[in-house]
Amino acid sequence: MARVGILVECGRDGLEVHVCRRICHLLRQQHGIKLEEQIVPMDNKNRLLQECTIATRNLFTGGCERVVILWDERPAWPDEAQQLCWHQERERILGELRGQRLAKRPVFLVCIEREFESWLLHDERLLSLVLSTPAHPVKIPRQTTPHRLKNPKGTMITVFRKYGGKRYVDVLYARRLADGLQDLSRLKRCATFARFAEKVAGKKI
Repeated sequence: MARVGILVECGRDGLEVHVCRRICHLLRQQHGIKLEEQIVPMDNKNRLLQECTIATRNLFTGGCERVVILWDERPAWPDEAQQLCWHQERERILGELRGQRLAKRPVFLVCIEREFESWLLHDERLLSLVLSTPAHPVKIPRQTTPHRLKNPKGTMITVFRKYGGKRYVDVLYARRLADGLQDLSRLKRCATFARFAEKVAGKKI
């Protein structure tokens, strides 16, 4: 069984931790992937970019066979006047990996177009399940390219308010969103998710 390290830019009880753990569970259960994940929360994007190489080295030292570094293109508090550029962040990480003599190790970088909500917005069935109640079932319409939205988190806030009358706070709904994820077919519509799943699984799914 392969041991896989995953670095994410949230706290210990954050959205990415719970959903990535669920993704790994579905890879095992529905796709027959033999893996054991070790998810390392890095609190926020700045810390992830600054300390990911140290965390990566620690994961290899601890027995991981490969490491996936996952981060959002869009920071939590973006400067709308500043152009997003994940290419520079990628080059920064690669440079630090070379400096730590990790460049030849199986380390895979996955930057999500915009942010983590971009993935979840691909699964209208998941959102419908989370926002429905026995007295008020809802059906969220499918969005074709949520990864192209300027502000996916803002779109998620709108969806929660419009269809569920609820305030979206990612950490409060992290477990429910993870538990409601039934399969990966809809998430695979998103290219960055497909890359993430492939690198975690060690093959295309």
